[in-house]
Amino acid sequence: MKKTILGSLVSTFILTGCSMSPITLPSNVSTVPTGMGQSTYIDHVNYSFIPSKIVSFDNVKACAVTVFTNDGVMLMDNAGSFFGAYTGNYYQKQNSQYINGGNVFKYVDDKNNILIATGNKKTRPQQAGLVTDIVKYDAKVVLKNNQIELIFQNIGAAQESTGSIKNSGFRQIGTWSGARAPAALDTLQMLSNGFKDCLN
Repeated sequence: MKKTILGSLVSTFILTGCSMSPITLPSNVSTVPTGMGQSTYIDHVNYSFIPSKIVSFDNVKACAVTVFTNDGVMLMDNAGSFFGAYTGNYYQKQNSQYINGGNVFKYVDDKNNILIATGNKKTRPQQAGLVTDIVKYDAKVVLKNNQIELIFQNIGAAQESTGSIKNSGFRQIGTWSGARAPAALDTLQMLSNGFKDCLN
C-alpha cells in the first residue's frame, strides 16, 4: 500500500511540478493566458533567419521533410494497478494509446513559397531521467527575398509514461516552474538548428 501511495505522489509531482512560479522565457517565445491568474501557455516560437546562400523553395521543402518528422507515438500509464487485498501481490495494469503519425506536409503553397510542416519529437530525459515528453508542433515556413520565416505554432506536449496517473495525452505547455517548458523549447531549438544547417 505504501508503494502505491508513494508512486501516486511521485507521479503527481512529475505531472504538475512543484511550483506555479513563472520562468524566464527567451524573447522569441510568445505566450497566451491560461485563464488562471497570471499564468501562460506557449503560443508560438519564432526562429526566423537569413540563409548564408541563395536558396530555392525546393531546397526549403527538401530540408523540411528531412528535419521534421511526424512519427506515430505511444503514450503509456499504469493507472488501475493495485495490490491484492488477500494475496499482497501487485497487479500491474499496462495501458497504452497509439497516436498515428502521417504526412509531414500539412500545407504547401508553391506559388507564394509557404509551407506548414507538422511533426513531433521527444525531449531529453528530465527530472532525474524519470520523465520524457513528446513535443508536437506545426512549423510554418515562408521563403521571401531569401529570408526564412520559421514559426513553430500549435505546440503541445505529452508525457510518454505517467506511471500510476492516467495519461491524458497532449496538453498546452505551461510557462511556470515544473511545467517542463525549457526541455520543450530546447527540442524546438534543435529542430530549428537542424533546418538552418540543412539550408546553409
